[in-house]
Amino acid sequence: MKSLPAPLLLAATAVLQALGRYEYHQNAITVVGQMLFPIFFAVLAVFLARRGTEGAFGTTHLVLLVAGALLFVLSLVGRGGTVPELYPSVWVYYTAFALVAVEAALRIAGTPRRGREASPGEGSAGH
Repeated sequence: MKSLPAPLLLAATAVLQALGRYEYHQNAITVVGQMLFPIFFAVLAVFLARRGTEGAFGTTHLVLLVAGALLFVLSLVGRGGTVPELYPSVWVYYTAFALVAVEAALRIAGTPRRGREASPGEGSAGH
């Protein structure tokens, strides 16, 4: 089973944390960058999941899904005010960002290589 919710949860966590940081810092360019890159890596991971080898790095994707769900729940708990140290939190943001980058890297590594066609001069030994 392909784990598509993992990059989406991780990107949602990073975006939620970035929006929370904007309330305190009011720096729009930084926040756009903090939102753009996790979304880019998540879209890349989802796109490559369609092309990837079935079952490649399956256990790792499952661990990333659980970590993404945990970070998302922690962000929601922090946003709700139950534990204010969790929202906005630099550590939660960078953990989610690093994990979505790892997810994209695993999707790239799990994509099968395109076979090279032999050029006309390579196959013949009589030339």
